[in-house]
Amino acid sequence: MKSSIPVAITIRSFNLSGPAFKKLEENCTLSFINKTGERLSETDLMKALANVQGVIAGTEIFSRRVIDQCNSLKVISRVGVGIDSIDLGAAQEKGIRIVTTPDSPVQSVAEHTLALALCVLKNIPRYNEQMRKKNHAVTAGTLLSEKTVGIAGMGRIGTRVAELFECLGCHIFFYDPMVTRQTPSAWKRVDSIEDLVECSDIVSIHATPQADGSPLIDANVLSHANGITLINTARGTLIDEQSLISALSSGKVKAAALDVFPSEPYSGGLLSFPQVIATPHVASNTVESRLQMEMESVNNLIKSLKDAGL
Repeated sequence: MKSSIPVAITIRSFNLSGPAFKKLEENCTLSFINKTGERLSETDLMKALANVQGVIAGTEIFSRRVIDQCNSLKVISRVGVGIDSIDLGAAQEKGIRIVTTPDSPVQSVAEHTLALALCVLKNIPRYNEQMRKKNHAVTAGTLLSEKTVGIAGMGRIGTRVAELFECLGCHIFFYDPMVTRQTPSAWKRVDSIEDLVECSDIVSIHATPQADGSPLIDANVLSHANGITLINTARGTLIDEQSLISALSSGKVKAAALDVFPSEPYSGGLLSFPQVIATPHVASNTVESRLQMEMESVNNLIKSLKDAGL
């Protein structure tokens, strides 16, 4: 029997004809659905959350101001992994439970990371653009095999990325002070992010945001680089934008491939560099992963609401 529990879908894209939406409709009363295709502003988010008890959320900003006016909200169910867009302190004070979908995006993000690396090394975006302009100039690419790949953050996604690169003949180094589990003996652990940058040809970021909000990759870290390719499919705030711009200008960073940015949608200075490949925060957005994430987020929401006695 359908519940009268009011919920909202505030994420900018959700398959309204898919099985996850159908299950949500069968179990809850939908008070709001974001059909704009855009990330909701703070004001619009507050309106959407008025009187709801659960929400299917994306990367919209759940600030203290937003959460403070949510007198009915019990559960925020993220379609995705990151929770840095949510004021955790405010949510805790309100007794709001936060749930995520940590497993669903792993393969998709790992494949996107590998694709970005290959695009950089093989000059694929440049050739695609040149040929459409009848320019058939050739620039030699580079082998991925035998490259040293440094992984910053050896969680689910970082581990899968390491496995994929290793399959193609790469040497794996990693930095993650939180990892205590056993890792493959061929993977080499380093003691600092500076050491990782210094010894790698490619550095791929899969870390969680710093506790104090500071960037993991700043000017000091990049001063240790020797013409690296830098990939970020984690969080835009993990790289200091101006430091990366300076490193690209100096050649410390030979190329960058970025799916995430400090502010999104992004239109900043990094896009002026031809050696920067940019995608609009879509690493997890495959048909298969999206279906899995949406269903997992709906299941999480329904279970959490039941656990809350609703």
